[in-house]
Amino acid sequence: MLTDLIEGVTRLLEQLVGSFGAPGIGLVALFENLFPLTPSEFLYPLAGKMAYDGKITPLAIIVAGVIGSLAGSLIFYTLGRQLGEDRVRAGIGRYGTLDWRWIHLSIFTVQDYDRAMGLFRRRGGVIVFVARLLPMVHGVVSIPAGVARMNLIMFVIYTALGAALWIAPFTLFGMWLGQNWEQVLGWMDVYQNVMYVLMAFALGWYILRRRQRAARMTTPE
Repeated sequence: MLTDLIEGVTRLLEQLVGSFGAPGIGLVALFENLFPLTPSEFLYPLAGKMAYDGKITPLAIIVAGVIGSLAGSLIFYTLGRQLGEDRVRAGIGRYGTLDWRWIHLSIFTVQDYDRAMGLFRRRGGVIVFVARLLPMVHGVVSIPAGVARMNLIMFVIYTALGAALWIAPFTLFGMWLGQNWEQVLGWMDVYQNVMYVLMAFALGWYILRRRQRAARMTTPE
């Protein structure tokens, strides 16, 4: 199954690059940012292999990938600005608590949201930059950036820097490995699995803290 997926992605990317050149890379990068479940780990090592074959330059891959990533991020950023803080706050107030049978758990409160927005206003650039290096969240982090109305120029700069730091190494590794570019996928699996475990631990810790706080508030003195 994995072999079929790799072959399918390879054919698609080769067709796009053959038909559109570097803009084909940009189109795939745009799609990957708008749909976070898209396996981006295939894109840049494979594109690097195509650079190894002389079909495109590594600089063109990196520039096109950054532009496509930035375009997708700006779409989500605009969505966040259109939503606005008031709508998001109202949605959290309505849906931020899990009520099901005997379970009553405040997952994310309005107060948590206000603290998160305050943090985003103070450290939004760092948050966007780091999130660009994380699986799953590197595209959708643009939504809270838009909600917080992060300075657009700073958003573009940090997004472009983070995207370049993600794209360039995988492109160069793919070019360096040539016909063996698929080895990068093994490295990427290890990295992603570690990140997923860390995010799962962070989520579990957050939920545990929420339950402990709720228990303290309901315990009579």
